[in-house]
Amino acid sequence: MLISYRKNLDRITFLSVMSFSVLPVLATIYQALAYGFSLQCLAIVISTQIMFIMDTVELNLRFYSQQAAYEKARYEAEHDGMTGLLNKEAGYKRMRKYFDRMDSHDEAILMFVNIDDFKTINDTYGHTVGDFWIREVASQLRHIYWQDDIICRYGGDEFIALIRNTASEQVLETTLGMFFQQLTRASEQHGQDVHCSVGVCRIAAIRISGNRDISRNTDGGNGEDTRGGVDFGQCVKQADLALYETKRFNKGTFTVYNYDRPQPASAICT
Repeated sequence: MLISYRKNLDRITFLSVMSFSVLPVLATIYQALAYGFSLQCLAIVISTQIMFIMDTVELNLRFYSQQAAYEKARYEAEHDGMTGLLNKEAGYKRMRKYFDRMDSHDEAILMFVNIDDFKTINDTYGHTVGDFWIREVASQLRHIYWQDDIICRYGGDEFIALIRNTASEQVLETTLGMFFQQLTRASEQHGQDVHCSVGVCRIAAIRISGNRDISRNTDGGNGEDTRGGVDFGQCVKQADLALYETKRFNKGTFTVYNYDRPQPASAICT
């Protein structure tokens, strides 16, 4: 048990605690060999060992109980209680950390996902059904994308997802196609018309020409590679604008904005 949390103790504390077990045993062995067996000494040693073990067990249980309580509190502080996804604060923190580390060769896709006409769903079917669809959308996003990707509940009926290490249009179309199809299938099974609109900001890697990096700034201009970290706030803004455009012109589809060119790049129907 001491070995199990050895890393949490400094060397002096660990050796001091171990002495409660080791020294009495060594003393008993030495006495038995040098002076003969002593029943009273053996009884004292056994009693000492029992007390030590019971105290260590209690300490061990208390330590792991506190650790479990801490982990539970941290999980609840970072996750949405309804969907099990990261909450907005925790999700943004992890996304910002990823964006701060991005360089000119990194890629990513940032998406806003919104359940269309959610107020109508609540008014027509009730809030219990509305909560079901929030959980259903969260579950489908979690199953379609990798565990390394960051998905969080932005608030209400809206989600935000960061797909890391890729800006592939094929990956985007394939995964969102799967998402739309599964949501349509679930909607048909429940006899309800539920669909989502998606806004996407796509951050593609800077292409290399010869021995020189070509930088693509937000105004579309080219120059030497000075991009460094991608502006997370700007990316969120573009994904939000793309979502607004989707909901305005063609709900149930997605619109893509490229990070370096702030205008619609593409859209696809369900």
